[in-house]
Amino acid sequence: MGALVNRLFGIPVGRDDLRRLAGSPEQVLGAELFERADGRERGVRVVRLRSGACEVEVVVDRALDISHASVGGVPVAWISPTGVASPALADPHGWGTFATFFGGLLTTCGLDHALGPTEDAAPWFDYPGQPTRSWPLHGTLSATPARLTGHGIDWDAAEPAVFVRGEVRQATVFGAALTLERELRIALGGTTLTVRDRVRNVGHAPTPHMALYHVNAGWPLVGEGAEIVAAVDEPRVATPAAAGADWRAIVAPAQGVAEQVWEHAPRADGAGRGLAAVLNDDIGDGRALGLAVEWDLASLPRLFQWRVMSETNYVVGLEPGNLELEGRHAARDAGRLVVLEPGAVIDHALDIHLLLGDPVRDLRRRVAMHGRVRDGG
Repeated sequence: MGALVNRLFGIPVGRDDLRRLAGSPEQVLGAELFERADGRERGVRVVRLRSGACEVEVVVDRALDISHASVGGVPVAWISPTGVASPALADPHGWGTFATFFGGLLTTCGLDHALGPTEDAAPWFDYPGQPTRSWPLHGTLSATPARLTGHGIDWDAAEPAVFVRGEVRQATVFGAALTLERELRIALGGTTLTVRDRVRNVGHAPTPHMALYHVNAGWPLVGEGAEIVAAVDEPRVATPAAAGADWRAIVAPAQGVAEQVWEHAPRADGAGRGLAAVLNDDIGDGRALGLAVEWDLASLPRLFQWRVMSETNYVVGLEPGNLELEGRHAARDAGRLVVLEPGAVIDHALDIHLLLGDPVRDLRRRVAMHGRVRDGG
């Protein structure tokens, strides 16, 4: 029957069956490259991955990050007021990141800085004309275009999938030279997006590496009565508005609500992976919807949670990363800053599950088995 699909519309379908049933596989599956053509998004390249069960848009010109995402036709990601703006509009200073931060299913923060804007010494690069360097909020990676190296339907893999892969180079003269090699895949008929990243130091000097994977859930998943579940210990409060609040709750949006941020210490399962999710048992029409993130704790040992219950900015972010809330200075002083030697690589892996219907309940059981969710706020 040829390579199997994980059931399309309830029917197991192989490659040969698909040739018989459809004029082209792209009738139900695809990895299409296109270009946005208007407004702030003009010229931005995107690959739309369609598995037959879910769709995601991979923004090639924004570091192969992910904007829109849906499962069974229902959107799950938050898109900010900026939209998927061109990287040419990015402001690489201070809080200027917000002017082009589209959110989406995934914004990757790094590669040499994450968390708040700062200035720091740059002893690694031994350039007397610039003894210190400045970084904007969450670094500059997501405003860097990628070189697309492949996209399509991989029928020959052990698990056939739609995929896109590419490379992002983040480099400066007399400074960091890091590359991100990324491949994104969704099994045919599947609803799990796998993200496999390799960060490589292609420069001449030891270079700090900071990473934060900013996964963003929006309405209708984020709605009154939905909740955050995670296999974590008691969190640390990262913003004043989070003090005393229940990190698990999601309420209706209101005006003038400040952002809340927590830092969690994830518990590992038997495979050394963390697990966190936003789950909604009824989005308003009786259907359950969810977004879950699993990731390797070996390279990303922390989890930040961003919650904004404000009108327009109505979003929950689940953010695996390799930095504690005190940031780069404290990590460097404590000897915990990740530094890549010339030629060295580090791999990051996470799976993003888009859940509709029964899988939401299954995920709750998985979290309970993975690690008990604590009561309290």
